[in-house]
Order: sequence, then C-alpha cells, then structure tokens
Amino acid sequence: MKIRNFDIVIAIAFGISIFNPLILVRAETTVVNSALPLTVSMDALNEAIRVCGEKSYKVAVAVVDTDGVIKVQARSDGSPIHSQRFSFRKAYTIVSMGPEFGVDTASALVKLLSNSPMGLANVASGSTDLLFLPGAVLIKSGNTIIGAIGVSGAPLSSEDEICAQAAVTKIAPLLKKGD
Repeated sequence: MKIRNFDIVIAIAFGISIFNPLILVRAETTVVNSALPLTVSMDALNEAIRVCGEKSYKVAVAVVDTDGVIKVQARSDGSPIHSQRFSFRKAYTIVSMGPEFGVDTASALVKLLSNSPMGLANVASGSTDLLFLPGAVLIKSGNTIIGAIGVSGAPLSSEDEICAQAAVTKIAPLLKKGD
C-alpha cells in the first residue's frame, strides 16, 4: 500500500480536528457582545484594588465574563508574582462552578465542597484553571450571572474576597436589572 503526501496531510488535518474542533468551525463562529460592559468591569477592578490598597494589600484583580474569558486584569505595584494568575483562576472557578452549586462566592463554594461527600480534591482534579480558595464573587444583573471578579495578593484569601465583594457592591447600581 503506497501512502501519498496528500493522504498524510488529510490524516494530520483529521487528527488535529479531533483534538481541536475550533479549527474546523472557526468560520462558523459568531461573536456576541457580553452582558458585562467593559467600563463596568474596569470600575470593578479599580474598586477592588482601591479597597485592598486602603489596607495596604498589593493585589491582582481579574474580571471575567460568563465564559471565563478575561474582560480586564491588572496587578497593582508590588503584588506577589503569582497573584495575577491566581486572580484569574479564582474568578474562573466561581463563574464556572458557582452556578453549578448555587453559590455566589468562592468561600461559600470552598465550604460547600469541603463538606461534600465528593470532596474538594475530587472536584479540583478536573482542571488546572480551577483554584478553590476564597477571593472571588459572581457579578450579577438582577438574578442573571454576567461575570465574576477574582482578587489575589492579600495576606489571607478571605481578605481578597472582601475586596472582591466591595467591588461587586460598588458596580451593582450600574448594571441593568435582569431576571
């Protein structure tokens, strides 16, 4: 059986498409506007940094949409090097797992899963982006989840979450009330 170059190219393309279906459907994908406005995301980020800064905490903040995609992210001067990645992972975790478990904060999610028969370790083993630490809060418009904010860098993760909650409280009046 003689293998031609064309056959190899087709096999490689097929193999890539199995592992990355976006390659084949990219042309059909449409972009939709997020329900979380960029300006509001920036206001939340700035408020979290301000509130933590008042306590002399040097933090990083990430605001994500409902798909876990970063809307804005910043790292205050002098914040720990790992805090930028952790802020994203905290926001990603609450926006992806919070609705599944009916909780709005990372601390509530950690508490619920720690007391769950399935255990926190079993849930956490599924993704390298999940980070089960306090420090993130869902952003809602009415009862509709439109994103999340994660904060990292305070001495305690519970302090990160206080800054995140302050940011969500500050932007609440700016959000259109949904369901």
